[in-house]
Amino acid sequence: MKIIGTNEEEKEKQKNKKLLIGVGVSIAILFIISIVLLVVIVMLQQQAFKLNIDGKTISKFSEDTFIFENDKMYVNVREFATLVGYQVYNGGYKEYSEGTDQCYVQNSNEVASLALDSNKIYKTSTGDVNDYQYFNMEEPVKKMNENLYILPEGISVACNVAISYNAETNTVTVFTLPYLVEYYSSQIIDADILENFENQKALRYNRIIVSNVNTSETRLSKDQIRYGVSDLEGKEIIGKKYTNIEFIESTNEFLVTTEEKKVGIIRANGETKVAPQYDELKQIDKDLNLYLATSGNKQGILENNGKILIYLEYDEIGIDISQFPNNDIKNPYVLLGNCIPVKQNGKWGLFDIRGNLILPIEYTGFGSNAKNVKDVVANNLLVIPEINGIVVYQENKEQRTTYYGIINKEGETLVPLALDTAYFEINSGHNTYKMTNNGNTYDIIEYVQRYVYNASSTNNSNNATNTQTNETTNTTT
Repeated sequence: MKIIGTNEEEKEKQKNKKLLIGVGVSIAILFIISIVLLVVIVMLQQQAFKLNIDGKTISKFSEDTFIFENDKMYVNVREFATLVGYQVYNGGYKEYSEGTDQCYVQNSNEVASLALDSNKIYKTSTGDVNDYQYFNMEEPVKKMNENLYILPEGISVACNVAISYNAETNTVTVFTLPYLVEYYSSQIIDADILENFENQKALRYNRIIVSNVNTSETRLSKDQIRYGVSDLEGKEIIGKKYTNIEFIESTNEFLVTTEEKKVGIIRANGETKVAPQYDELKQIDKDLNLYLATSGNKQGILENNGKILIYLEYDEIGIDISQFPNNDIKNPYVLLGNCIPVKQNGKWGLFDIRGNLILPIEYTGFGSNAKNVKDVVANNLLVIPEINGIVVYQENKEQRTTYYGIINKEGETLVPLALDTAYFEINSGHNTYKMTNNGNTYDIIEYVQRYVYNASSTNNSNNATNTQTNETTNTTT
């Protein structure tokens, strides 16, 4: 028997069923699309460049902060230094120029200077231009997009940070020195790095200064405190038996002071480099591995292995370069890479880096005072790099006269002691060196090239000609 309406109901059920299936398929497709989109978003986020400083993601920084070129990352000195709390200035430190081919970064403790095409970073304590260290970089400073760039190894030294790049996550991770100090001070119970900035920098080299203060069961007086060095895992490197320890960043070594108030040097691996037997020690040249040693108010120079290069019998070694702020002198102890100024009994002379006396100790001093030069902006002059020249002077107090001369870095005379003064002017970033004699002004470089170098070449040529003539005559005879 046929029941009216049954087919329509069945059709309606089929229709609803198809609709439900369609909705389900649509939902499934949308779900899959959502997952795909989520995966794509995550992948894009992973591929996007990220900067993390002290555990915090930095969202606002210039696109020029990092440049990748030939599988290397270059860091914009100005942009990066600002991000980690440093001040940045154009020109050289204490030179007061605005040249963009050099710059320096500064915090309250230290200044780091860089220059285009140079692979050296010079660091000095704030306000003390005579106390400096320098560091060699793998590559020299580059200029891109009108900014100075260096590799991460360089920026880590200049700004005292730990920096790394993870290519998989496309992330640069940076830890500043204050962050490292806070972290390791809380992790290592005998850490002693809160106050000494130089010692804080040892953290970047997996070393930490420790003391017996926090591990002692009794309260220690100042003369009972002893210092040592550990690695960041707590392994002892230098025992806690020294009254003072100071980190030397440029050589990754430690200056140690004994109970007898004698100073020596211990390497970062715990080996003794210079036995503690001096009143003071100070590195004066990293490449040459030279140290200024003081004992009983007398100074001398030591080589890398502790051997004496210049005996400790001089009242003073090195020049006060603060008198020559625009002369671009980085090392007050080794001038022009070869000359070591020494003072004895009120007179000055020069040794070379091999320990030879190349200028007798009979001069009043080095460098000129340009305050009496009129009508031009004159700068005090000590060195003339273009001719490897050094200004010397001799005073006659009885006659109230001072005469200047110029020698080269081998101690040979370029201009005799007859000048009224010597100085240099700066025009458009270029130095012009001048000297005056009896009211007449001369260009130093032109004079030396014309009357010294040409004369020397002419003499050598004449000597060679005479020798050849004599040989010919002798042969003919």
